[in-house]
Amino acid sequence: METKFREQFGEDTNLSSYTPVGIIMRVMAFFYAKLWDVVEAVYNSRFIKKATGVSLDYHGSDKQLPRNPATNSYVHLVFTGEPGYIIQAEETFSTEGDIQFALLEDVELDAIGDGIGEAISVDTGAYTRVLANTVTIPVESDDNISSVTNPEPATGGTDIESDSSYQARLLKSNESSGKSTVSAVEAAVNNVTEVRSANVIFNKTMETDSEGNPPKSLHAYVLGGAGLDIAQSLFDNIGATTDTVGAEVYQIADHSGGIHPIRFDFAEEVEVSVKLKIKTNSEFEADGLTQIKNKILGIIGGIDSSGEELQGLSMGEDVILSKLIGAAYQVNGIEDVGIEIGSDPLSLIPSNLAISPRQVARTDATLIEVAYA
Repeated sequence: METKFREQFGEDTNLSSYTPVGIIMRVMAFFYAKLWDVVEAVYNSRFIKKATGVSLDYHGSDKQLPRNPATNSYVHLVFTGEPGYIIQAEETFSTEGDIQFALLEDVELDAIGDGIGEAISVDTGAYTRVLANTVTIPVESDDNISSVTNPEPATGGTDIESDSSYQARLLKSNESSGKSTVSAVEAAVNNVTEVRSANVIFNKTMETDSEGNPPKSLHAYVLGGAGLDIAQSLFDNIGATTDTVGAEVYQIADHSGGIHPIRFDFAEEVEVSVKLKIKTNSEFEADGLTQIKNKILGIIGGIDSSGEELQGLSMGEDVILSKLIGAAYQVNGIEDVGIEIGSDPLSLIPSNLAISPRQVARTDATLIEVAYA
């Protein structure tokens, strides 16, 4: 724009930010930039790797893979009060921070005035996963209830699936067209709501394998998700003669009413502790420590400083030290870095951490320690 303005008004035209012509040019440039941002977003919307927001949702709808919505959390509420009193379903109870839960069914207090009932959060999102003994306030005052609390933390309660997680899931589905293949079964299980990772082991031989899986069987290890939904997904995507293995057993009906036992195992989540010693220079930014932690979280997997859950490693993937070192060097101002990792925070070593096929590595900001060398 400066070139064109000087072409039209003369090479000696003063286009400084404090001159009238310079101000007009910058205002025009601001709005042109906005238009080009839209043009770029339209172009990028064609590609799963670059699409965001509703454009990414359109890709998912074409594949019949919608974005996972935010979900409610659940608590068991324990009541004391007037014996025989019935607390009505949908009556709400709250935390000090006004996170409200509504009873799913009527609760009748017994002869000594005790009762228990399940409640669902009024709102959705991860913030509704409240701690134990925090739901203690009846929203509407009731003299027949002496006390209420939740002895255990809330379960469930997830945020709407982030763009990065949704992109990874859609890309994974591209790799696994059809049914009954390893990739197809893994993709199908990963697409179950609230499943965070899945690994499927096929024993295609006529012998029992080293893991104890019988011949011609499938053994799925799944992190997160509802058991019945996982079993249904497995039933819909495995071969008719394939046997399933695992401690979790669900009875799934086919279209003719026949019942089939589907087995799998829930996976073990390995908490990875990370200790970094860094040497920095003047380019290291004020929030550099947070940036480093987010880079490490992006490699291993976990919730970053903005509250977004990063996908990180898949099930059975080892934690590779060199990848963590490379991620740390992506932060401006890092001159040298040393990293130690381990599943035991008291026994960290500077080497890779092996993860079994039935495990998945995860960490969080509290498990990542950063010190200056």
